[in-house]
Amino acid sequence: MQLIFFDEAKDDDDYPVYHIGGVCIDEADIADVETRISQLAEKSFDNSVLGRDTEFHAAEIFHRKAHFKTWNDFGVRLDLLKEFVGILSLKQVSLIDIQINKAKLHDTQSSSDIAFMFLCERSNQLMRARGKMGMLIGDRDTDSSAARCATSLSSYRVNGTDFQYGQKITNLVDSVHFTHSHLSRFLQLADVYTWLKQFRHRNTDSKNERHQALFNILNDKHADLGPSKYKEWPK
Repeated sequence: MQLIFFDEAKDDDDYPVYHIGGVCIDEADIADVETRISQLAEKSFDNSVLGRDTEFHAAEIFHRKAHFKTWNDFGVRLDLLKEFVGILSLKQVSLIDIQINKAKLHDTQSSSDIAFMFLCERSNQLMRARGKMGMLIGDRDTDSSAARCATSLSSYRVNGTDFQYGQKITNLVDSVHFTHSHLSRFLQLADVYTWLKQFRHRNTDSKNERHQALFNILNDKHADLGPSKYKEWPK
């Protein structure tokens, strides 16, 4: 069994791309990856117990918000993000990147619904190629969005995905499971991955020194955030 933890970048009317990032980990590697993130929590907060005060969000780390507000040293915050890049680059961590170009959608189309559909397709493809079954786990923002995703996956498993060349979803089991991000280190890892993908996309031409400092980490030869499965739509 492989677990696919996913997070979405918050919708922004000033930014033309909607992102979902998935982090896929085999059950045999779950304990090791969780230990690595828990060690970062212990180092950062002197406490690795799951809770809002020990929660990692990339945007809050980079912009010094929430419980990172007192972290005045940008270099220390950057080092923390570098540690996460190292975890995301592990060979036992596979990545799924979904990008929806919102400006090219019809008025009746939902960027979040289409992104989730492609997440299901790409996750299923990855599982099928590996001869594995997978389970989707997401961040519970609202009960209504959780129910919508669960209903959509159930429909895809029975009827296939939407569009002319829809795919049968055969290698994802059960429903979509949701929990709050402060209760899952893996959802926090997915948050960092999704934010980093958005960061790279929206700041490509930036000359800002802090942006460049993070780009140096992302472009390091030891960093590998290349996705195992990827979808950009519409082109």
